[in-house]
Amino acid sequence: MDVSYLPILSWTDGIFDISETQMLTKLEFSSICIDDNEAKYLSHAIQTSKKATKLVLRDNQIRVLGSQALAVELRYNTTLETLSLVENEIGDEGAQNIADLLQNSTALANLYLQKNNIKEIGAKNLAAVLKTNATLIILNIDRNCIGHNGCEYIADALKTNKSIVNMSMAGNHIADLGVEFIANALQFNTTLTTLDLQSNNVGDNGAAYIAAGLEANETLTTLNLQHNQIGEEGGKCLLNVLEKNQTLIEFNLIDNPCSQANTLDIITLIKNDKMISSIDLQSRHIKEEDAKYLADALINNEKVTSLNLNHSEILDQGLKYFVDALRNDKKIESLYLDYNQITNKGAEYIADLLKTNKTIKILSLQSNQIKTQGGQAIANALRLNTVLMELKRANNKIKKTVVESFIDVLGTHTPIVQIDFSNNPAPKYVTTSASIMMQPSELNVMLQSKCVGIQKFQYLAKALVLEKSLTLLNLDDNQLGDNSARCIAQAVTNSKMLTVLKLQRNCIGPIGVQHLVSVLHNMPVIRELYLSYNQIAGEGAKYIASLLQTNTTLTVINLDRNEIESTGAQYLSDALMNNTALKKLGMTGNKSDSCDILECLVRIRSNTTMTKLTIHDNKIEEKEAPQLGDAINKNTCISALDLTNNQINHHILQYFINALRNHASITSLNFNSNQIGDQGVQCLTNILKTPKRIISLSLDNNQITDQGAQYLSEMIKINRTLRMLSIRSNKIGLQGGHCIADALKDNTTLKKIYLSNNQCAAIETVCEIRSDETVTDIDLTHNEIGDTGAQYLADLLRTNTTIKKLFLGSNHISDTGAKYLADVLQNNTTMLEINLSKNTSAYAAVLGATVQLRNNKV
Repeated sequence: MDVSYLPILSWTDGIFDISETQMLTKLEFSSICIDDNEAKYLSHAIQTSKKATKLVLRDNQIRVLGSQALAVELRYNTTLETLSLVENEIGDEGAQNIADLLQNSTALANLYLQKNNIKEIGAKNLAAVLKTNATLIILNIDRNCIGHNGCEYIADALKTNKSIVNMSMAGNHIADLGVEFIANALQFNTTLTTLDLQSNNVGDNGAAYIAAGLEANETLTTLNLQHNQIGEEGGKCLLNVLEKNQTLIEFNLIDNPCSQANTLDIITLIKNDKMISSIDLQSRHIKEEDAKYLADALINNEKVTSLNLNHSEILDQGLKYFVDALRNDKKIESLYLDYNQITNKGAEYIADLLKTNKTIKILSLQSNQIKTQGGQAIANALRLNTVLMELKRANNKIKKTVVESFIDVLGTHTPIVQIDFSNNPAPKYVTTSASIMMQPSELNVMLQSKCVGIQKFQYLAKALVLEKSLTLLNLDDNQLGDNSARCIAQAVTNSKMLTVLKLQRNCIGPIGVQHLVSVLHNMPVIRELYLSYNQIAGEGAKYIASLLQTNTTLTVINLDRNEIESTGAQYLSDALMNNTALKKLGMTGNKSDSCDILECLVRIRSNTTMTKLTIHDNKIEEKEAPQLGDAINKNTCISALDLTNNQINHHILQYFINALRNHASITSLNFNSNQIGDQGVQCLTNILKTPKRIISLSLDNNQITDQGAQYLSEMIKINRTLRMLSIRSNKIGLQGGHCIADALKDNTTLKKIYLSNNQCAAIETVCEIRSDETVTDIDLTHNEIGDTGAQYLADLLRTNTTIKKLFLGSNHISDTGAKYLADVLQNNTTMLEINLSKNTSAYAAVLGATVQLRNNKV
């Protein structure tokens, strides 16, 4: 049976989480104490259920008797496939119990016993069963203390075992003697594909044993020897055998003293992995000899198309090995050599490669030490190269004369579509000229981040005057000021194709905006204008507003953080009343909350596919509420409205209620953390008494008292669409709680009600719901119900057949209260989720799990 879709029951901080419709097959318990009796209860429930496939008991202080209880109850289980007892204390005796379980199990395929203080005797007990076991596929005994003697028992079992494919015994102090036994087993074993021997003090002798084992083995594909003591001699043994081995694909020798440690894994991949197309050697600190081995592995390459050597410290000589290997390569298209201290000499090697190589399309040489001579050599080589499309030379030491040489080449070298000379000594306006020389059909000019300055911009502006194909101009973060804004306006006057103008972080004030707007009025295709982080203030907003009154092409304007106050926001608001083109307006971080609301207003009005509107943490004022309400009313796609924490009082709420009266799509309302009070509740409940589609209403933290609860109860009695009501963290007392409980008796549709953090003696209220047959979810979090309340709830659950989810976090429930609940839930067939987080009981973890298993759905 395929159980990949089935749910997991996990216990973390006292929380159970069970799917409502799917059966429980996987259980995980971490870092809680499970005593011997609880282990017995749990394993008995699993055996009785006959549906659990995975049991994870991590760091539960399970000892010998606990493991014995598991072994006895699960011995003849036919469904459990995975058992994990990581970080417990079962020891050798417990290992014997698990061996007994393996002896009889016909389903257990994955066994994890890491960190259990298993020693030589425990390994012997497990090995005795492994010789004949035919179901176990994965065995992990990492971080125990089996030593070389225990390893001998395991190795002897592997000689005859025909089922285990993944064996991990890292950190077991087996050393060279133990590895000798394993290596000998590899000569006979025909099923093992993955072997992990990391952190075992394996030295050169051990490496020689492994090499001998690999010479005869034809099934192992993954071998981990990380964090050992293998030196040069051992590394050479492994290198020699891997030249012949054709099955090993993943080989980890990292953190060993030998020089091959950083590269032998990649050499193995290149040689044996038939599917690999990309090699990543970034930050490997490759020495000269390693570079030669790697380069040799790439000779006659038929698979790899991308080689990443960034941050590898290969230097010029290491680069030469790769260049020699790639000279006649017919597959590699991308070569990355950033941060490798490559000098002019290395650049000359690259130049020689480019003259003959016919496959490399992307070459990155960023952040090296290539100066004029090396740069000139690459430029000259490009005259003979017809395939290179992208060249990245950022952050070297390239001067103006070299860039000019590239400009000359680019006039005839048509394949290159992208070239990057950023962060070099050459002036930015010169490197930009190189980009322009590539002559794209649509020109993008990007000179952001303090690379122009006012004086040099005037020089660039003269060039832009003649550029008719300019489509994007990005001058962000150049501190240009109003004067340069005037120059920009003049420079782009004739740019009839300009669609995007970015002038963010440029100290532009109202005067600069005025110059820009005067030109933008006459631009036929301008689509996006970015002016965030300037100083346009209200006066500048007035000029932008005048543009919006006549412009029909602008779809995006960003005015974030511009010191715009409420007056400026009003200018923009008035202009937008008749503007139907603008789809996105950025107004974040200005002086007035009205700016944020205006941003939301544009979003509501323009987004015809919006199904959920969320406006959080603003201050919606009464003058803005009518526009918002009108926009919501006109956007018929909105089905969920979330206005959390906007300081909405009952007067402002009325505008939204007016929008809701005729809205046909909204089904969910969230007014959490506002100030609507009882009067606001009355307004809301009045419209909910009439036929509406609203199924979810959240009014948490709204200063609602018993009077508001009375209004809600009157609505509950009449309303037949509401499915969820949340009124957490209000001031509802006993009287209000009684009203709601009484109303629920006549309501057949409300399924979920959340009352946490009120003063309504919640547990007495719940008891009044005893006869109600509709409520499925109850939240009583943070109500201090204690063990007595838990007992009341247990009484309720004896007869109730509808409640599926019960939230009781932070209620001072101890083991006593948890047992009341657990006892009654043993016979309850409807409860699917119970939350006891932040109480004092861990007892419910195990007993709750047994209930879930007993109620498994088929």
